[in-house]
Amino acid sequence: MDKSQSVNECLFSRKQAAEFLGICKTTLDRLNIPKTKIRRRVLYRQAMLEKWLIENTHDQEGCREKY
Repeated sequence: MDKSQSVNECLFSRKQAAEFLGICKTTLDRLNIPKTKIRRRVLYRQAMLEKWLIENTHDQEGCREKY
């Protein structure tokens, strides 16, 4: 990854990350999703949210979906 990609990467606040995943902020805090802290701010990278969502998506029988 070059510097231009890392600078332009989309970062979400707690509220935005929770909305992106369709969950409340309290649930987001309980999940083991990688986050970045800058002083008191907690930020989530969109790529990590998408990766977590894919890895933790299950079909109706409880099996992980394969992409």
